[in-house]
Amino acid sequence: MLLAARSELPLECCGLLAGRVAAGVGRVIEHYPLVNALASPREYESEPASMFRAVRDMRRRGIDILAVYHSHPTSPPIPSRLDLERRYSNDVVHLIISLATAPPELRGWWLTETSWREAEWDIEEEAGQQGGPAVDRA
Repeated sequence: MLLAARSELPLECCGLLAGRVAAGVGRVIEHYPLVNALASPREYESEPASMFRAVRDMRRRGIDILAVYHSHPTSPPIPSRLDLERRYSNDVVHLIISLATAPPELRGWWLTETSWREAEWDIEEEAGQQGGPAVDRA
């Protein structure tokens, strides 16, 4: 995600993290960078064809969207009014990567139309491979 965010500068990037949920914990097993159709430094919208390809691959593999991510190139990783209005779903974590600081800051949020609360998540290494974020689904 950080590489995708940096490579898209000065524009916002966007993408999906997908995997499986067990015992209330989502384990990410795949990263899907998406195309920002707006090509904007202040907002994003997933380009339909890139979203379609990602969802098709997830269905084929039997995995689900666990998190949506995007970057804030020059502002903190706090949801904006547009982030609330355009949230993907109340049921997935929304990760925001801020590139305004070094190192970049990453925070996760549960978003509704009018509010947000910070999500609990950890990055865990699995034996023999790099693991993805474990997202608490509570």
